Amino acid sequence: MPKQLPAPFEGFAKYSDWIVATEGERIEKRLTASMEEMKALYADVIDQLEPIIRYLEGRPVTDVPEEDENLVRLVFALIEVGQAVEIYEQGAVVDGADVRLFTSVLERPIADPAHV
Repeated sequence: MPKQLPAPFEGFAKYSDWIVATEGERIEKRLTASMEEMKALYADVIDQLEPIIRYLEGRPVTDVPEEDENLVRLVFALIEVGQAVEIYEQGAVVDGADVRLFTSVLERPIADPAHV
């Protein structure tokens, strides 16, 4: 089921499976997605990045509506695939360690009031 997005960005619903809560989930998605899928996400979202930023600048940073949080997570997905698309041309880092071994200490909600 597609995740809710703000009305101006409902066209990104096709990328719902990239809207995940944690860095680990984004990494796993990058490692298992095809380059075609990553390139499509990258091209579509980066093309609308300025309107996304303008939209989010006017939104609350606490009590974030679910659709806004999903939009932020989609931007996180863009960041996740950026180097794969621009530099490595593959999901995994060339000659790098298995990134699944990395343990993030930042796995917390986007709008955690303790960190806003």
